Amino acid sequence: MTTALIEQKLAAIPQVYLGEVANFLDYLSCRIKNTESKTEGIKRTPGLMKGEVYMSDDFDAPLDDFKGYM
Repeated sequence: MTTALIEQKLAAIPQVYLGEVANFLDYLSCRIKNTESKTEGIKRTPGLMKGEVYMSDDFDAPLDDFKGYM
């Protein structure tokens, strides 16, 4: 879509709706900015937290609080 076509469509919009158009353009600008920053991203290193998480041996064992329901 060319800029001229966008300008034609913008000229056809009633004055009372131009605020909404401006808000939508702001939204698109933020969305584009966020998309660009996400694509750069931070490189993640697998295994960085190895050994930092502990899970008990009886993790899957039924809890005493629920014996009445089982």
